[in-house]
Amino acid sequence: MNQDWIGPVASHMLSGLYVTLWVSLLTTLLATAIGLFIGSLSASTTKWVQVAVRLYIDIFRGVPSLITLLFVFFALPHVGITTGPITASVLGLAVWGGANIAETARGALKSISSRQTEAARALGLSKVEALVFAVMPQAIRRFLPPYIGQLTVLIQASALTSVVGVTDLLGSARQMIERLAYVSTDAHAVPIYCGVLLVFFAICYPLTLLASYLESKLRS
Repeated sequence: MNQDWIGPVASHMLSGLYVTLWVSLLTTLLATAIGLFIGSLSASTTKWVQVAVRLYIDIFRGVPSLITLLFVFFALPHVGITTGPITASVLGLAVWGGANIAETARGALKSISSRQTEAARALGLSKVEALVFAVMPQAIRRFLPPYIGQLTVLIQASALTSVVGVTDLLGSARQMIERLAYVSTDAHAVPIYCGVLLVFFAICYPLTLLASYLESKLRS
């Protein structure tokens, strides 16, 4: 059986894997920053801030990640912002992922009894100091396991970037299948897509195990 196709396919998909990892890293960092910022604002007692936070979370959590990605990709040029597919993908997925992380952070903060804040205030701490030194250290234990789960979802969602022209792992796999189908009778689609599946599994499964471990460890 002729296996000459394996080398070129693996080489091209390796470059796609690099793009996937880079997009996933940037998306994770930006989504985390957005999520923690919005999530911390949920502790505000100002009415309009609470409404704005709730609207952001509800809107983007209620929209598929692909729709958000496509909206950002096609909307930015209409407001005079020119970006490449990678930048638009990172922004789109980060806005969507940030809403999910914000909800996780909000839930962790709300799970801490208000008596903790009252006790900190009674000791002379300001509202911000009570949040930072009394509430957040406790909330972080409840935040971490679902947060790791959200990172897994963001990495998986990076495969959607191929829709807007990013040559990521999935995009590079599809390109090689199309080339093989053009030059031969067998596109080898099944083994190539199996390779994509295994790579994503190898990246995401350890994070799933880490989330489970943290959940059991921090619960005790």
